[in-house]
Amino acid sequence: MPRRDPDQKTKQDILETAMRLFAEKGLENVKVEDVVKEVGVTRGAFYHYFKSREELIAGVMYKAFEENDDNPYLLAYKQKGLNALEKLRFAAKLSLRSHLDASESMRKQIKELSSDPIVFKNEIIFQVTVMAAYIEKLLIEGNKDGSMHVSFPKQASQTIAWLVASWLSPYLLEVSYEEYIDKISFFEQLVASLGVPIMDDEMKEIYFALGRKEFKKE
Repeated sequence: MPRRDPDQKTKQDILETAMRLFAEKGLENVKVEDVVKEVGVTRGAFYHYFKSREELIAGVMYKAFEENDDNPYLLAYKQKGLNALEKLRFAAKLSLRSHLDASESMRKQIKELSSDPIVFKNEIIFQVTVMAAYIEKLLIEGNKDGSMHVSFPKQASQTIAWLVASWLSPYLLEVSYEEYIDKISFFEQLVASLGVPIMDDEMKEIYFALGRKEFKKE
């Protein structure tokens, strides 16, 4: 039988406990002391695995996404008969619809968390490292199957992930509905110029529906 790494088990225990406490008490109400007390380890042991509370938050975000059975990119990879561009659209639409279908209380919670500088910083890091890697895989595949023509897949994937999570998010920047629509149009032109024509009519309509939920028309 393979030997189990006790260090890795302790790290996973810390992550799982932090994830549970964040869900129960809210991110802002959980301190490092709460986590180590619950796990039964010392602060020194905690800092052996995580340099800071911020790094712990990032670790929880990564773990939650990677272990999610509804990970849109893993689901997209499994789709048969689709080229890479179609898989990318499939993943993007799944993610967008999850936001569109979120309850009012859930959207409010996302807005509150997004305003936290620590959460925002870790979300951006998560996007340009984890999410961008999923996108890059499809961009490279798209170059091979001819559905996309991207000169710089890594840089393009990071740009797209970062813009979607921050500048294009309906939760971070308060703008009018009309300005939000202009953002969608600009983003459509931008990604097309990068060789990633991801925005089709269905995706734009989902974005428009999100905008109608979050922003007032002038």
